[in-house]
Amino acid sequence: MTRVLADRVVGLKPSATVEMTERVRLARASGRKIIGLSSGDPNIDTDPRIIESAEQAMRRGDTHYGPPAGLEKLREAIVQREAKRSGAVYDPADVIVTPGGKFALLTALMGTVQDGDEVLVPEPGWVSYGPCVRLAGGTPVGISMLDRIDAAALERVVTPRTKAIIINSPVNPTGRVFSTAEIACVLDLAEKYDLWVLFDQVYCDLLYTGEFPSPQRLARGKERVFVIDSLSKAFGMTGWRLGYLASPPGASKTILKFIQHSVYCCPGFVQAAGITALGLFDELVPRYRQMFRTRLETAAARLSAVPGIACKAPPATFYLFPSVAAPDADVAKRWLDEINVATVPGSSFGQSGAGHLRLSLTCSDRDLDDALDRIARIGIAA
Repeated sequence: MTRVLADRVVGLKPSATVEMTERVRLARASGRKIIGLSSGDPNIDTDPRIIESAEQAMRRGDTHYGPPAGLEKLREAIVQREAKRSGAVYDPADVIVTPGGKFALLTALMGTVQDGDEVLVPEPGWVSYGPCVRLAGGTPVGISMLDRIDAAALERVVTPRTKAIIINSPVNPTGRVFSTAEIACVLDLAEKYDLWVLFDQVYCDLLYTGEFPSPQRLARGKERVFVIDSLSKAFGMTGWRLGYLASPPGASKTILKFIQHSVYCCPGFVQAAGITALGLFDELVPRYRQMFRTRLETAAARLSAVPGIACKAPPATFYLFPSVAAPDADVAKRWLDEINVATVPGSSFGQSGAGHLRLSLTCSDRDLDDALDRIARIGIAA
């Protein structure tokens, strides 16, 4: 008798970004000196005070099960954070602490999507959106959002099976920030067809200028918007796995059952670290933000000087998404094989990303300077 694995995992594509990170790891283990411009890890050392708070919590005995929704003190801090950022006032009961932003997304999908439902997914977009939709039993429908959110294009793909739309701003991989008008058009569509909106704002703390447009800020937004966020990018806490889901009023009580029957809860000592991190926001994040902004502006100018590359510094994130006048997968492979610089082809983020590369400027300034020199020397074509 042949044992068959479930279609829900057999049919999934591996994460392109995770696979590239592992390729880089193996290459380095073999002795190659790879400069990584591929990983979404900001490569920031977690502040010692954050680490100390976790250690103290463990020594106090906080190594047991905790509340599935998360520590009350952390959820209150998240509510304050959201009120300051968007003006949306949440009840702590509507916030669920999750092991990272990815699990916050999966939790929202498991709570809203049924077998056969369709979910509109942005392209180019984070490589895990489609697979998470499939794991929840839904069908992802890719929509181009490379340059703008086109209300007419969105409406053309809505069917009776459409249940939700995922919006990510600032965007991974492009660094774009959608305008208030674009966000409003998504809400209008959601209201017209009674859709849920899953809003991934994981990179919003790395917005360099201006006010951050978000759907929960707008009238009637909170009642249909699930807000997905994480402490990973802004605090250098990727390995801590700490994120959260802010739900429409009353929804979290039901959705929490998915947490109870899956991860149960996030470790209390990790949440203690999160409370400390949020308290250090005004001291730490502006410094990290300025560091990334300087790198983006410098690298964009130098890349644009290379024949066949066009690059503009985005208003947020630590990503560049230059267009290249050659097949993106071929350029990425050549740079990795010949000059030991790792990037991710734009086509990995959906069809709309083809002809681009995603560069994550999370290495040291010295390594970035070296990588840009190598790229300028080899160019994009063999």
